[in-house]
Amino acid sequence: ILPTFNEERNIAGVLEALRLSEILDEIIIVDDGSVDNTVEVARKFAVSDPRMRVIRHERNKGKGQAIFTGWAATTAPYLLLLDTDLHALTPDHILALMTPVLNHDADMTLGLFWGGHIITDLSSWAMPFLTGQRGLRAEILKHISPEAASGYGFEVALTVAASQQNFHKHIVPLKGVWHPPSEFHRGGLNGFIWRFRMYGQIIRGWVIATRQHHPKVNSFLSTILKP
Repeated sequence: ILPTFNEERNIAGVLEALRLSEILDEIIIVDDGSVDNTVEVARKFAVSDPRMRVIRHERNKGKGQAIFTGWAATTAPYLLLLDTDLHALTPDHILALMTPVLNHDADMTLGLFWGGHIITDLSSWAMPFLTGQRGLRAEILKHISPEAASGYGFEVALTVAASQQNFHKHIVPLKGVWHPPSEFHRGGLNGFIWRFRMYGQIIRGWVIATRQHHPKVNSFLSTILKP
């Protein structure tokens, strides 16, 4: 499942790696209301690969909802989640993410960047619970709070759910893989504003996922940190 938003410059590289992977039965791209040519790029790939499907949100609903939309479109017991701005992704990385899950050595893998770009390497290993690159048993998603997962709270909500249910996690270094830092990827000031908003949603998601018994705190955060 690939949630994507305005990634016309990057998504082709990810789709090419997925196209070359032999372990995937379905490839579901969920466009979350892009206003660029992301959908067109995805549909061109889908024409040549019957495993690919493109689902489009008419408006931006947030990454979490895009993933839930993709999940609703499949009955697969195992899922691969990837960001669509990745560079240097290969079928070997995909295999590395899925093998521990398929072999029942882990319930979920967390893919962390290694040796691709120092900035994304550091942020990836400093905050592994925020990685968007994961292999997992699909049933884990049943334990996620939809409210906590709204906006950019999905990864932290997923990590909390896995910990609360005692699912076994395994870290997978993704050698050479990186993605553009948000400040550059989304352009100057807009990038910093986007990052600030993203972290606000992450904090909100973490609080909701871990402190459901503090309704006053959650109410306050829901007001000031709306997705």
